[in-house]
Amino acid sequence: MRNLLALTVVMGCICLAGAVAGAQEGMLSEEEGLRILRETPVNVPELIEKVKRGVVVVQPIMVEGVAAAEFGGLGSGFVIDKQGHIITNTHVAGKASVAQIVFWDGSSARATLVAAAPHYDIALLKLDNPDPDHLFPVPLGDSDRVRPGDLALAMGAPGSMEGFNIDRSNPLEAYGLRSTATMRVVSGRYTDINFQVIQNYYLRGSYGLTYAMYLPYVFRTQSPINPGNSGGPLFNQHGEVIGINTWGGSHMLSQQTNFSVPINSAKSFVVEVLEHRRQDIPWLGIHCIFPPNIKNPEAYVEFKERFRPEGLWVYSVEPDSPAEAAGLLKGDEIVALNGKAPPTPEELRLEVLQGELGVEYFLDIRRSHYEFTVRLFTVPKPDYVANFSV
Repeated sequence: MRNLLALTVVMGCICLAGAVAGAQEGMLSEEEGLRILRETPVNVPELIEKVKRGVVVVQPIMVEGVAAAEFGGLGSGFVIDKQGHIITNTHVAGKASVAQIVFWDGSSARATLVAAAPHYDIALLKLDNPDPDHLFPVPLGDSDRVRPGDLALAMGAPGSMEGFNIDRSNPLEAYGLRSTATMRVVSGRYTDINFQVIQNYYLRGSYGLTYAMYLPYVFRTQSPINPGNSGGPLFNQHGEVIGINTWGGSHMLSQQTNFSVPINSAKSFVVEVLEHRRQDIPWLGIHCIFPPNIKNPEAYVEFKERFRPEGLWVYSVEPDSPAEAAGLLKGDEIVALNGKAPPTPEELRLEVLQGELGVEYFLDIRRSHYEFTVRLFTVPKPDYVANFSV
């Protein structure tokens, strides 16, 4: 059986290579080759063994008398390079300057927060004294290629966040489990902003509408995750990280509906931070998805379903923005974008976010009985603007 499995994998790889090199000779297409690879049986224990040493436990360290639990408590993360950089969630370690990292073998080390992006729910840590021989970076995949039905292996350090009255300085004692693996499939890949406006109760409150507001999409998976899995990796069948486990539907064990941040968003964030020490978000300064007075997910959903008019409208304009400089006003209707019919508000948001800085836009505006055209360029969104303006 092992020989047959090995032969199946080899044949799948040969077909894929042949598809790329000689499709004109009637060989399999790349898509067909990938299908064969996807259908090849996966040896789950071997897959877990391959990647487990790159998965770590992350616990914020008490700072100036503030308990670690107030920062979000125990979570998970994964090593991405030999320099000791670790990715986790903002709600796990984004509010603490330092964290304790526990490795697969029970050893521990101290890490410092490099940067956090609450709008992505991503935090980047770096070990203070990394030992390259002790680090096993996990490979990062391409989340844009993930499709519903693809394998989703979630790993991390789960446990209950409530009901414990013990010393949380020992994360293994506090949670009981250092590492687990759960596997099912990616059940959805959503682009609608509905699926990103999620309450986050880990911070004794809510991120409200600032949570995940810059993500172009999120993965919905059936792989059960629990408190403590947050920040851990979501692997595909090749052992590549395709997402960061970030949120489930409840605090109950054995959740069946969970969300993961696409790894490509994390890669972009890390590159920007390490190369440029900051990340710039393209921005025009237009509130076109909902008015700025809407402050919670339920109000957004109600506005979209019951009150939002058809078309693309300006509900407000941010001060000192390209939109204000162009003279846009509340109540303006955008009847054309770059000479074409306007997209939906969500589609415009994605187009701006996924573009570069300095992109030029021509907006045809209808104001009362007048129509005119304005010219805008995207600029970096200021750090102090924490809202859904595009």
